[in-house]
Amino acid sequence: MEDRRILFIKKISVNVRFLIIALSVIFFIPSGLAVTSEDKIIYDLPLFDNYGPAFATWSGGDVPLGTALLKGTVTFDKDNYNPGDKAKIKLDMAFSATIIAGENGALMDELGYDTWMLHTEDFLGFDVELGDIKGSEFMGIGKGQEIPPLMVRNVSHTYYYEIPDSVNPGTYNVYAFIDNSEYQTNPVRITINGDSGYTESSSFKEGLNGFSGMVISKNFDEENGEPIEISDTFLTTDERICAFVSFSPLLSESKLEWHWYDPTGYLFIEDYLQAEEGWDWACYYIDIQDYEKPMLPGEWKIDFLYDGEILGSQIFTYKEDIEK
Repeated sequence: MEDRRILFIKKISVNVRFLIIALSVIFFIPSGLAVTSEDKIIYDLPLFDNYGPAFATWSGGDVPLGTALLKGTVTFDKDNYNPGDKAKIKLDMAFSATIIAGENGALMDELGYDTWMLHTEDFLGFDVELGDIKGSEFMGIGKGQEIPPLMVRNVSHTYYYEIPDSVNPGTYNVYAFIDNSEYQTNPVRITINGDSGYTESSSFKEGLNGFSGMVISKNFDEENGEPIEISDTFLTTDERICAFVSFSPLLSESKLEWHWYDPTGYLFIEDYLQAEEGWDWACYYIDIQDYEKPMLPGEWKIDFLYDGEILGSQIFTYKEDIEK
């Protein structure tokens, strides 16, 4: 039988664009420990107030009501950095939304995105741009899908930045925030070291630049490199479960890895791809109907790893189709 665990990758053109943003931090705690900000409610707002741009249609008799809650933290991998080092920064967010819909509900329209920044102006002279996170990633549904009454999603993004030699020494508060808004995480207290520790043999990894998070979908567009019908619920009658990732064009060969855990915590799939220079997306999927092992109903987890490090995780529910 043909192996259904297939990885699809797409190369981009020779005109490779990438952006390296510099960040310099050293933490004011004992060496070698990661520093995580305290969990914070970033926003707790009415959802789709006055219908809002996310509704494609609304045929119900009641005005849609609901709330959206976002909590999050920012974490740095070390407590001590010197100019020339690379800092690993992780943004973890928990999104939940409850919707009181009308009789016939609504469909999702095009959702925009939030640009996440890192407050570094005090010592770099500018705030570092982390990247864009689409609204569809938070909600787990794409354009044309029916909006469910309850959505719960965990989103995790990891970023790497090089510390410039020109950084200003001192102790500062650093936090992540949504650009052009008041929404932010709690800060972590960091200290800038004035001594250069850069060497050509630095052991820090470049990181997966431009990684925009892993999404779970029911299919994907192989030509354009896009997930189709993002979802966190899959039925036994569905065709596929796809774990899709995108990133900036790779500058060298890299190991991309997926770990699938069943509802009991068992490592159901462990597979990887040695990606080549120039690739900018990959999708690992299984064909549900033809897969060689039975899948247990319940809550599953997928970890995406880059060169052995977990960069993102997603949870989905697999269940019987009671209408079949």
